Amino acid sequence: MKKAEITTGAVCVVFFSFMLIQGFDLLGVKRSGDVGSGFWPVISLLACVGLSVAWMIMTVVESRKAGKKPAAPPTPEEVAAIWDRRRKVGLSMICLFLYIVVIPWIGFVPSTFLFVFAFAVSLGERRKLVLAVSPFLVTAIVVAVFAKFITIPFPKGVGVFAAFSRLFYQ
Repeated sequence: MKKAEITTGAVCVVFFSFMLIQGFDLLGVKRSGDVGSGFWPVISLLACVGLSVAWMIMTVVESRKAGKKPAAPPTPEEVAAIWDRRRKVGLSMICLFLYIVVIPWIGFVPSTFLFVFAFAVSLGERRKLVLAVSPFLVTAIVVAVFAKFITIPFPKGVGVFAAFSRLFYQ
C-alpha cells in the first residue's frame, strides 16, 4: 500500500479543511453588492478538499488492485529522479518562504516578479523566453485581476518600493 501517498492525502484533507473553516469567517465581511473577500478562498478550498479526498480514494483503490506484490528495489535512475523531485520541492519551498518574508518590505509587484522567476528556475525551467516573459505576464495578470478588477489591496513595500508600487495601483 502506498502509505506515504495516503498519509500525504490525509494531511492535505485536514489542512484544507482547517483553512476552509477559517475561510467561512471571511464570508460575512463584504460591502453591499459584493460577493465578499471570502467567496473565492472558500470556493478554492472546497475544490482542494474535494481533490485531496479524490486523490486518497484513488490511491487506496489503486493499492488494493495492486495487491501484495513484493516491491522491487529502485533502479539508480529512479533514485536519481526521486532526489531531483525532492530538490525541486525543497527549492520551491525556500522560494515561497522568501517571497512571504520579503513581500512586506519590497511590496507585491517586485516580490511577485522575483518569485515567479526564482520559482520557474527552481522547477528546472531553462528556456530564456519563458524565464523572460513569465514574471511580467504573471505579475501583470495578478495585479490586473486582483488590484484593479476585484480591488484587493496588496502590500506596497517601504520607501522607494512604496513609491514604485503606487505606479501600479492608481
